[in-house]
Amino acid sequence: MENLIFFNNKGGVGKTASVTTIAHILATEFQKKVLLIDLDPQMNTTCLYSEVDFLQLFAKVYNGENVHTPGSKSVEDLLMDREMDIHDAIKKTEYENLDIIPSYLTLSETEERMKADVKTPQQFRLQKHLKAVQNEYDYCIMDSSPSVSIVNINGLAAADRVYLPVRCDGGSLLGVAITMNLVQTVQEYNPRLKIGGIFFTQWNGRKNVSKTVYELLQEAFGNYILPTNISVTKNIEEGSLVQKPLLAYDNGKEKCRATKEYMQLTKYIMGVKEDAKV
Repeated sequence: MENLIFFNNKGGVGKTASVTTIAHILATEFQKKVLLIDLDPQMNTTCLYSEVDFLQLFAKVYNGENVHTPGSKSVEDLLMDREMDIHDAIKKTEYENLDIIPSYLTLSETEERMKADVKTPQQFRLQKHLKAVQNEYDYCIMDSSPSVSIVNINGLAAADRVYLPVRCDGGSLLGVAITMNLVQTVQEYNPRLKIGGIFFTQWNGRKNVSKTVYELLQEAFGNYILPTNISVTKNIEEGSLVQKPLLAYDNGKEKCRATKEYMQLTKYIMGVKEDAKV
C-alpha cells in the first residue's frame, strides 16, 4: 500500500476536490483498492463519501446538535486510542474498491487531547494503525486541513508521498514554502516521505497572474511541478452539493476538461515509482 497525502498550508487550493476525485478514479477506472482518510475537521471528504447527509448535517450544526453517529468510529478515535482496531473505523462507500475513515467536526479538538496524552509519541499514531491494513489496499489517500497541526503531521509521518495543490495567488505561494519546510522537518523522522509533486488547480493560463505564479514556482521548485494543471470547472462544486465525486457527476460521453486532466494526473501518480527528496 502506498500512502499519499495532499497538503498545502493555504486553504481553498483544491485539496479535497483532488483527493476525492483521484481516489474515485483509482478505485473505479483502474480497479485499485483505495482507503480514504479524512484528516480535515471540515469533513468535506466525509460528507461526499459516507452515509452522512449533507443537508441533515447542516441542520444539526445550525441547531447545535451532536453530529456524531452513535457507535460510529472516526479518525479521531484512531488518533486517541492506540489499541483500537482500525477496521472498526473503516466504512464502505457506494463505490466498489473505495473505503473511507471519516472525520467529524470535533477532530479540531483532538489536538489538545493528544498533547495531554504523553504516553506515546504523538506523530506516529496514524502510522501505527495503517500498518495493520497495509496488505489490504493499493493506496491510502489522505485529505488534510490547511494548518500545521499534529493531526496533519500524523498524516505526513505515515505518508510515502505528499502532493501539493496550488492556486495562482500569493497565499498559495506562501503555503508551498511553509509546506516544503514542514516536509523537510518530518523527513527527519520519516525518511520515506518524498515530494510527489506540485500541480495547479482552478487553472486559467490566459491570466497574467497564472503565468507569474507559475514562473515563480518554476524557478523555486521546478523539479517538482507536475505536467498536468487542473482547469476551472463548475462540476466540482455542483457535484459536492449532491455528494458525488467529479467523475460520477460528470458522467456523460464528453467529459469536461478538468475531469480529463484529473484522469491524466491520476495516471501520472500511478506511474511514479521513485521521487527525489526535498
